[in-house]
Amino acid sequence: MIKILSENLKLIMIGVISILMVLAGAIVLSLYFGGDVARQLIVTDISGTAFISRDSKRLNANKKFALKSGDIITTDENSFVRISVDRDKFVWIEPESTVYIYFTDVDSKGDISVNLTRGAVICRLNNKLKKNATFSLKTPNSSVSVKGTAFRAEFDYVKEYMGYKDVMITQVQNFDGTVALQLYDADKQPYELPMLLIERTAAQMLTSEEMCKYGYLNYSFDLLTLNDSTLGELIRACAEKELAFTPEELNRAYKIVRDERLKQETATESVADDSSDTSITTTVTTTEPTTVTTSPPPEETETDEESYGTLGTTLKTHVYTTYSGVKWWEITGNTNTGTDGYEDWFAETDDDFSDEVTVTAGTSEAEN
Repeated sequence: MIKILSENLKLIMIGVISILMVLAGAIVLSLYFGGDVARQLIVTDISGTAFISRDSKRLNANKKFALKSGDIITTDENSFVRISVDRDKFVWIEPESTVYIYFTDVDSKGDISVNLTRGAVICRLNNKLKKNATFSLKTPNSSVSVKGTAFRAEFDYVKEYMGYKDVMITQVQNFDGTVALQLYDADKQPYELPMLLIERTAAQMLTSEEMCKYGYLNYSFDLLTLNDSTLGELIRACAEKELAFTPEELNRAYKIVRDERLKQETATESVADDSSDTSITTTVTTTEPTTVTTSPPPEETETDEESYGTLGTTLKTHVYTTYSGVKWWEITGNTNTGTDGYEDWFAETDDDFSDEVTVTAGTSEAEN
């Protein structure tokens, strides 16, 4: 009897030890892969109207919408979409933009490729990438590679610029850390070696049939060249990740840009009212993002608002229809998984996105 109990006890102990080893292995994998093996790209916020193109269908984007690799996100005027990637990386898509996102699962290296074909995005990585993982943003004439940073990229076509015709223009503003820039020529081949862009600076990359060069590199840029919605997103980012620009700098720039926009909108509406024999001036109100502070807060310094420079906008933003070549934002059906050659990203197909399907949060592939 004692012998039988002893043998059973041994089997029980072996079973318990096996279970503990399995659990320990699961914990190690969970920690290594950031808690998830399956890649999670979820729409966490949306304002206005945006669409997801998938499998020849056009879906209405909404909060908690789960993205698949190869999805194409398009935002309308005055609309934006915020996407959470694995809960520690974020892509904020600005109005009138089109973005393709390709990615692999975490257990198969975990590559992410955000492909901007028109408009602008802010990419933010709160944590450094795991070993061998990659995060890159690509435009038709450049790629931006990062390990852990926050930056904004804008892509545009212009009919003529600096004496050249049909110019592809990528602009990058770096808000934290360092990013690697690779410029591509008109044949989609890498031009020279990658260059580093340091924090608080910007770069402009120009490509046409006649030239391929940097308009500027590591150039200090003015926060007032950004619009107030972009500055508001950066202010929100400060609550989760410390940036090279302080919350005070961002909040001050936001107030200046917002007030100037409201002044212009009020003046425009006043003119419209006057033209219709109406003396009423319409006042436009907006919701200001929560002011972010750090602990301990930086020392307060006296700064004259004029030192921020002159209000302006980035280069001819969102002018896309004048380019005589292929409209890159109409490219569909790419097979790039984020690790293929860059030239595969330019493949042309004839997929039709005429069908529309309305998807609600309850029926999308959302995950809490």
